Amino acid sequence: MAGPSQVDQLYKRAEDAFGKRNYDYARDLFKQILTLDPDHVQTRKALRATILKKYQELGGPGKFTLMTKSAGASASIAMNKNKPDKLVEICQNYLIDDPNSSKVRGVLAGALMDLNRFAGASAEAEMALETDAHNIAAAKVLVGCYQKLGKIKEAQEILEKVSRHAPEDRDLERLQRDLAAQATMNKGFEDTKDKGFRAVIKDQAQAADLEKASHLIKSDADIQVQIEKLEAEMGENPTDPKIPKKIGDIYFEIKKDFKTARDWYHKASQLAPQDSVLRDKVDDCMLKTLDVQIESASRASDPKLGELRTNRLRFAIQTFERRVHDRPTDMGLRFELGKYFLQSGPTYMDKAIAEFQQSVKDPKKKVDSHIFLGQAFQKKKMFDMADGQYQKAEEAGGGILGEKILYIWYYRACNLAESGQFPKALELGKKIMEEKIDYKDISARVDRWQLNQA
Repeated sequence: MAGPSQVDQLYKRAEDAFGKRNYDYARDLFKQILTLDPDHVQTRKALRATILKKYQELGGPGKFTLMTKSAGASASIAMNKNKPDKLVEICQNYLIDDPNSSKVRGVLAGALMDLNRFAGASAEAEMALETDAHNIAAAKVLVGCYQKLGKIKEAQEILEKVSRHAPEDRDLERLQRDLAAQATMNKGFEDTKDKGFRAVIKDQAQAADLEKASHLIKSDADIQVQIEKLEAEMGENPTDPKIPKKIGDIYFEIKKDFKTARDWYHKASQLAPQDSVLRDKVDDCMLKTLDVQIESASRASDPKLGELRTNRLRFAIQTFERRVHDRPTDMGLRFELGKYFLQSGPTYMDKAIAEFQQSVKDPKKKVDSHIFLGQAFQKKKMFDMADGQYQKAEEAGGGILGEKILYIWYYRACNLAESGQFPKALELGKKIMEEKIDYKDISARVDRWQLNQA
């Protein structure tokens, strides 16, 4: 690693170049600094600002160029997903062309975190969230980095904000618990000032309790101790719904005992009948129980497999209808309900369409909602409307590439063929084959469409 003086000199030269509007030279100097010191936060932010300023004044890459580069970057990221050094190189090179790509910047943040470059990773995650506040992956990286850097309060603030966008994300719930435990631990150290570790942990029993609070021990015995402690707390505070919920969480997330978890969530729900999320958790236990039964029946080739799947679908519709009724403005719930309706046959297509017409208003669900609207209209043999939705999905994606664009093209091509528009279907099918010859059954379909056209 370069010494501070070398980095400072390079940074000063980069600043001077920026001031003279020599943006390419400033960019190259900032990149050189990051090679020497990946944790130089100021440089990471300055590099992005330099690129944005250049494109603002001189123009940036065209849409087609970005689409091509995005496809290459996506493929390279997928191929090197377990090579953080390579991912850093790929992402940093791509972000020179597309500095507002929150997704790629989030990948870069994760790769830097894997390399223990927590300061650099946190800077990239912060910028990813500036571009897209709903980038859950980047938020998780930022929280993890803040945790490593000792910024517990800041991490908790980020978690509080992002949890509103993903209330059922188990990773976020785990991070919240871990941060709470670490905050408690830090408070203990602050109280003892310079007395040191042994002054805080006076005996082995206290050490064990602290480890459990930090989720460092997860044996069955430790879990049982936690449950017994919570049950004792419940005896002292019998009207607090948070306590039985915590017990339910242990059975649901750690022990995978969904029946017992359901009983505890039900107790919590009875104590807070106005809390619809607790009712969700009761129903989640039933869904998980059915999932386990379906998996077992599938392995055993049980003739009741179809009946179990039907029961699971019916219950999913029932619980998500209730959730949507409780929280009608939650577009994520409407999206999930729409998907269940879509799976349920022709008589449910209008209901599916109604839900996706609501969830399409959510930027996070917009592309997928248009795709599912296309599939629903296609099932209703309303081919022109289906085609319009597939086109809107592609437009809403703003140059999306990779598997998602192939998925859109595939279903649009099938819709065109089903409506008898074989030349258009054939043209789109060949376009898919140019990108990925073995995508689904497109090669066989193109052969059939050619015969139909002839």
